Amino acid sequence: MAAFDKVKSGISQLDEILDYIRMGDNVVWEVSDVEEFRMFALPFVAQAINDKRDIVYIRFAQHPPILTQPDMLAHVQVAEFDPDAGFESFTVAIHDEITRHGKDAFYVFDCLSELQSVWYTDLMMGNFFRVTCPYLFELDTVAYFPILRGRHSFDAIARIRETTQLLLNVYTNEKWIYLHPVKVWQRNSETMFLPHGCRKEEGELHLIDDGVGISRYYQTVHEIRQQS
Repeated sequence: MAAFDKVKSGISQLDEILDYIRMGDNVVWEVSDVEEFRMFALPFVAQAINDKRDIVYIRFAQHPPILTQPDMLAHVQVAEFDPDAGFESFTVAIHDEITRHGKDAFYVFDCLSELQSVWYTDLMMGNFFRVTCPYLFELDTVAYFPILRGRHSFDAIARIRETTQLLLNVYTNEKWIYLHPVKVWQRNSETMFLPHGCRKEEGELHLIDDGVGISRYYQTVHEIRQQS
């Protein structure tokens, strides 16, 4: 496929909001926990399997695996890495894996926030992203990365935001799932950067533009940030 060709995310409403994921995109999801990321990663992988993509799961964290379903894993290559080996060895090993798969591969990464615990600084986590993201972009891949809200310094998040093509905030409460795009590179619309949401039992994202809905959204955001 050519650079910037449109790619289905597995969630049709998300494709409409973002004007599709594009080849070359690195997609960073800021979440409160890995389960929130899984809600978007699993449809992405299922769609990639249906589209017969080369799919790689980059596994390095202590949290439960993002991908666990045997029928899904049968179509995914799981590549395991040890961040305890140190920044340089870990980064080189992952770059070697990316090189091996070449152009047009699809990636799901474990939570980048765990690298902070291993390397004792979130700036190193940010540096890992800054050297890995451009290489993935160069090879016209699509990669999903989760990071945990409230775990990182402003400088680390700024490094990620400057480098990535998409940065998306996810917030959830007992009834609602909210998505708020913060950065979407090289496309725009009148509603793209507004909050979207859905009731969990419904599962279809839509623009939040009524007074009650906006109030509910900002209340959820406030409560979550207070907890972070």
